[in-house]
Amino acid sequence: MVYLKYMKYFFRDKKDLFFSLLIVFGFFISTVSVAYGASLPWFGGRIVSNIDCSCSFGQQITITGYPATFSGTYLYVPGETQVKGKGNVISGKFILGKYSSGGECLLIGEPCYSIPITKGTMSVIGTN
Repeated sequence: MVYLKYMKYFFRDKKDLFFSLLIVFGFFISTVSVAYGASLPWFGGRIVSNIDCSCSFGQQITITGYPATFSGTYLYVPGETQVKGKGNVISGKFILGKYSSGGECLLIGEPCYSIPITKGTMSVIGTN
């Protein structure tokens, strides 16, 4: 209750109160947007092919997108990639989502060898 007694001296007019709440709200929004991955890049397009990573976990997904900057190969990791919608990640489906850079898909060989992931690892996807 002591704090409320002194707040009347801090907020002498409504303008001070408004700007203080605006700063607090702005800080909250920026913190929440970073926590939910707002800075991750988007991708979207049609799935052209899926290749199982037989020596590592996941699939290499090739997407043809519009604009062409969305086209490339991505790593889909079941259980790690958050799937919305129908959840079918198969050739011919349209997909939209966010990804982070990096990722590796290994195929069985002597020794195991890597196939390229040109864009990154899918974080969140939605399918039709």
